[in-house]
Amino acid sequence: MQVRLEKAQEKDFDKTYEILMHKDVNPFMNYPILEKSEFRKIWTEIFLRLNLWKDGDEIIGLAVITNGTYRIKHIAYIDKLAINQDIRGKGFGTAFLSAIIDSLAHEGINKIELGVEVDNHRAISFYKKFGFEIEGTRKKLLNREGQFIDNYYMAKML
Repeated sequence: MQVRLEKAQEKDFDKTYEILMHKDVNPFMNYPILEKSEFRKIWTEIFLRLNLWKDGDEIIGLAVITNGTYRIKHIAYIDKLAINQDIRGKGFGTAFLSAIIDSLAHEGINKIELGVEVDNHRAISFYKKFGFEIEGTRKKLLNREGQFIDNYYMAKML
């Protein structure tokens, strides 16, 4: 297996769509299930910040990462993190987040921030395993099919 972290390319559109629209992933994204034509706008918005964890042409996971600028250039924000559900539970998520943390530390980042829905217990436990701590709660941040969901603001110092 030759796993590597790389920037997204146009050829990755379909598989990225499949991962983010998966029934077990999508409820924890900022948007509902979308048609491919509707997802194209999101793809365009995230494309330059989309990092893929790949084995050959297979996408194992994806992350949208924004680095801060000026006075917060030491901070990176993980906007989205998702694992291909076809291979979940095999340690790829752990390896992927480890690679992201190592890469960001190498870039000089010393704090990583992210948000996670309070009902996404699996993700909260996963991030805590890496040393992320809850720094606050953003009340009723997301509207998931008419229900407002709180979101934990989590961070890790490197």
